[in-house]
Amino acid sequence: MHRPMSSSKRFEALCPLCGAPARVLRRLKPGNALILEYYCPQHGFLKAEELRVKLPSRRLAEGGLYLAFEGIDGSGKTTQSGILHNYLRAHGYEVVLVREPWVKAIKEFLYKHDVDPDAETYLFAADRIILQKEVVLPSLEQGKLVISDRSVFASLAYQVARGVDEDFILAVNRSIRFPDLVFLLDLPVEEALRRLSSRGQLTRFEEREFIEKVRMRYLELAETHKDRFAVVDASKPVEEVHRRIAELLRARYGIPA
Repeated sequence: MHRPMSSSKRFEALCPLCGAPARVLRRLKPGNALILEYYCPQHGFLKAEELRVKLPSRRLAEGGLYLAFEGIDGSGKTTQSGILHNYLRAHGYEVVLVREPWVKAIKEFLYKHDVDPDAETYLFAADRIILQKEVVLPSLEQGKLVISDRSVFASLAYQVARGVDEDFILAVNRSIRFPDLVFLLDLPVEEALRRLSSRGQLTRFEEREFIEKVRMRYLELAETHKDRFAVVDASKPVEEVHRRIAELLRARYGIPA
């Protein structure tokens, strides 16, 4: 009886120069693609091949309006998302407010352990998929407004700043709904650190050099996704920042009416 080839045997290769077994590195790409790279311990890179991988499908919701707040730590995302939530509800809109990370256990794990950047990417993606499946997508299907404190763009800023490839992040975050509009609260690093230091001890995500990388990365994303991003000066007083956000929302979507 014919036995199916095991996955380990399937991806075996020998170096044509010395006959040594090749080491296989696997990389995910957007669009359910897996890149296999073969390396000889002595002669280096041998070849690469691309395979399509079968993954479970996920349904994306249409309708509603999905707003997100992004920015470096200390920029005021939680404050402004809460203010906008209350503001829109006061004008009669059905609004759902969420925050990433969503699952308490995942959040605690991420801040308690020094996780490698690629593993960190998986954890944030898993948390995001749970949040979208349980809260974001059902709310949007019902025509509600969803306001999120952070989104997939946080991974595209923070994990890229930690050295993870953007394509890998997009592959892991496949089949999710991206925000319709992102308010990027831009703040000089010096001011962010001043605000953060007043809260107490800084986390590993709040070191100066790292925050500078993240801020630059956010500005790159805003430039790349101009149709989706609105950059707001977060150094202004809280009330002024909110007024600017409300102006941008009204100019783009006519709400609140």
